[in-house]
Amino acid sequence: MSIIERMAELLGSVPQTHQKPSAAGEGADTQERDLIERVAGNLSRRPNLPGEKGLAGDPRARDRSARPIGRPARTHKVDRDRLRRQSMIAPDGERTLIAESFRRVKRQILANVANPKPGAPPPNLVLVTSALPGEGKTFCAVNLAISIALEMDRTVLLVDADVAKPSVPQALGLEPGKGLMDVLLDRRIDPAEVLLKLDIGKLTLMPAGTAQKHATELLASDAMRELLHEMAERYHDRIIIFDSPPLLAASEAGVLASQVGQIVVVVEAGKTSEGVLKDALGRIDSSKVTGLLLNKGEIPGLGYGYGYGYGGHG
Repeated sequence: MSIIERMAELLGSVPQTHQKPSAAGEGADTQERDLIERVAGNLSRRPNLPGEKGLAGDPRARDRSARPIGRPARTHKVDRDRLRRQSMIAPDGERTLIAESFRRVKRQILANVANPKPGAPPPNLVLVTSALPGEGKTFCAVNLAISIALEMDRTVLLVDADVAKPSVPQALGLEPGKGLMDVLLDRRIDPAEVLLKLDIGKLTLMPAGTAQKHATELLASDAMRELLHEMAERYHDRIIIFDSPPLLAASEAGVLASQVGQIVVVVEAGKTSEGVLKDALGRIDSSKVTGLLLNKGEIPGLGYGYGYGYGGHG
């Protein structure tokens, strides 16, 4: 029995799909931590810090929770050729096995969105992660986002939350810019200012933004909780996909996992041991695991492929 099959015994059956493989600080002292918490979580409720000019009195800073996270007017063109070279879904291309594969993934996710659990985090907040780096989580997050964005009645916000090593803009052929970290650190920034409307269905991207050594504290801040609330509640047709850091490589992943309603865990065949996978799954709430995704697994007579195991939660 394979690793994914043994782990999936707790989550459900493992249907198979077939594709070729794809390229897939903490330690702040007390003073720094206090500063970050004040800046990220309580900026709108305190007097100005030394050197700030009118920040606490800025109505945009005070009333972010009252401002919807809108859709930017400018549309950015995604590099279709780059998508095809990476074996990703090209929305204007032919019907492919990879597209069919992610249709299966999104159906389970959308079914869970339609049946939220009382008292649980919103199921339209979906985290895509892995145990270790290089297992293909960004590949899967982008494909999942594109697949859902092609639905007739869904909008998708893809958030590059792997703030230490962001790679979503590169995968789409876009230039990185301000994003999630900038919004959390400076509450004067309207989230809509950093969103990139893409020319694929109803898909919008929020880049990771400017690198911050206190990323974990920012993701655990009041500002992040407010932002997630806005993302989840303001537009009920919106699915938010987070490309997360690996669970065993960055503490940010655990913080994000605690705040979302669904988690998809990517596992690279022949690389991730059963012990490593168990360790990773032990760090998150298993009831949120919508599926295990086996990536780059060789199937006799069919080459490489992806296997999906769903837990049926939700």
